[in-house]
Amino acid sequence: MARKKEKKSSIEKALDLIEVLKTKDDLGVTELSKILGLNKNNVFRLLATLEVKGIIEQDEETGHYKLGKKALYLEYAYLKNLPFLKEMKPLLRELRNLTQETVYLSKLHDNSIIYIYSVESKAAVHVHSRIARRYRADKIAPGRAFKKAKKNKGFIFEYDIESVEQEVSEAATVIRNEYGMPFFSLSIVAPVFRMDENRIKTEIKEQLKVYTERIEELLSLSLK
Repeated sequence: MARKKEKKSSIEKALDLIEVLKTKDDLGVTELSKILGLNKNNVFRLLATLEVKGIIEQDEETGHYKLGKKALYLEYAYLKNLPFLKEMKPLLRELRNLTQETVYLSKLHDNSIIYIYSVESKAAVHVHSRIARRYRADKIAPGRAFKKAKKNKGFIFEYDIESVEQEVSEAATVIRNEYGMPFFSLSIVAPVFRMDENRIKTEIKEQLKVYTERIEELLSLSLK
């Protein structure tokens, strides 16, 4: 006798919905209904609950849904306690102390860069935090570095001056995994008056190169 298909709980359905939005942003109710195999009323109820909690957000113009800031903060809370990140933290602090500027780790998600960890500058004037914020990958230095690193070997370097935020500059490279693929983007963000183009192309570029090599060596040793 064939077993009846077990019904999923509301929690399981909500987690499925979140997983869908992690892989494909900006979806409407009809699309979600088809992907999840649920009727639209069921999807509406799930969306309403998750939106109240800040896990998802609705675009006012299109009516489509995407992951909200709360979901990104939860992911950040998980990532910052992973063993490999704990091993990297002393080197990230060293880099912050050396440059006196904010150091970031970010990840490529679809066509967006999400900042997941930072060591903040101790300077009196610093830039607003980018933690859990999304930016179009092609519009920002870490995103361009990430995409370039997928096609090219060796040290990758990109920088922005006021292209994303007024009076703010950023220099970025990538940290590769044991297979040589981009794992994280490592970047330094600072006010332009402290990190101008000349400093970026000389001092900052060299410091990013040195610390990327040290971090990659540390990660390769930790995997042995």
